[in-house]
Amino acid sequence: MSEVTDNPVDARALHLQLAVSRAHSAARAGDLDLAARLLDELGELDGPGEPGEPGGVGRATVVAALNLRAKVHAQRGELPEADACWSRVEALAPDDPDAAAGRRTLAKIAAGRRHARPVVHTGRVAVIAGALAATVVGVALIGGAVKLIDGGEGGGSGSVAEADNGSERLSEESRRADELKARLAAIEGDRAADAEQRDSALDEVAKRLAMPGVEIRRHAGDVQLVFRTGVFPYDSVIGPEGAEALTEIGRRLADLSAGTRVETTVVGHSVAVPGGAPSGGSVVALNRARVAAQYLAQDSDLRLTDFRLVSADQRRGPFPATAANAPRNRTVTLLITPKGPPPTP
Repeated sequence: MSEVTDNPVDARALHLQLAVSRAHSAARAGDLDLAARLLDELGELDGPGEPGEPGGVGRATVVAALNLRAKVHAQRGELPEADACWSRVEALAPDDPDAAAGRRTLAKIAAGRRHARPVVHTGRVAVIAGALAATVVGVALIGGAVKLIDGGEGGGSGSVAEADNGSERLSEESRRADELKARLAAIEGDRAADAEQRDSALDEVAKRLAMPGVEIRRHAGDVQLVFRTGVFPYDSVIGPEGAEALTEIGRRLADLSAGTRVETTVVGHSVAVPGGAPSGGSVVALNRARVAAQYLAQDSDLRLTDFRLVSADQRRGPFPATAANAPRNRTVTLLITPKGPPPTP
């Protein structure tokens, strides 16, 4: 399991590799319609980046997909489309031998020095081996490279040998496809298990912190605690009910942390006042978060450094920004986020 990654970029790369492998197997078996459909489903593949970059799925995999798409176009007699794909390959990998060989062949066909006759057109066809006779000239998808089939240069016996080797390569492609499917299944299984564990932790947090005067807002990634009345009557001076509620929540958080690892963010809120900044947070809101954290920690085993303190934008109070709600928005809210299991030593 150590090789299985939860990185969405890695998962996307595996999906791409699996699709290319399936398309390659279909093309070897002669089912060019299926191969073309699988490749078309990948969409545009320009600008892949490297694994780990934003949107990156690996340049080598993208080049392989474009090369295969070009060969399938050539097999189907779609020579302009094949040339366009190889042109994109050369933009990504200027020294790619398949692209260079394919474009040379297509240039000769365009110049009239070779006849443009594909080996096959569309649909399911039989495996071509010794039946390729003396005068057939075209682009064939044999192995990993583009081969010019020309019976006048001994193409018949060479094609038989290539076909024999092709069955071995097909088996190898099938094995790699099975490995990719297994890795994808493992990633998806891990993600499902993580999601289930996270949902369970959020349910536990919501249940343990429910108390009078506090509204529990359950979100996809956290639980938000909202006080029904304002915690701070003015400035950063806390009211008695707010102090009592925060002290009790601190005790419950300490008990909760013993079984469910969580991160607590204390968000200070303030109300925009005439002459003051209408947005961007405020020193008052941050001071309110600091005071609230002190009450959360004072009667528990939690430390001030266990809390993340932030100031909310003046326009983002827990209640709509109306004159009637101003006292309720002079407050703090708490965001409780489950943390993953501690790393194994």
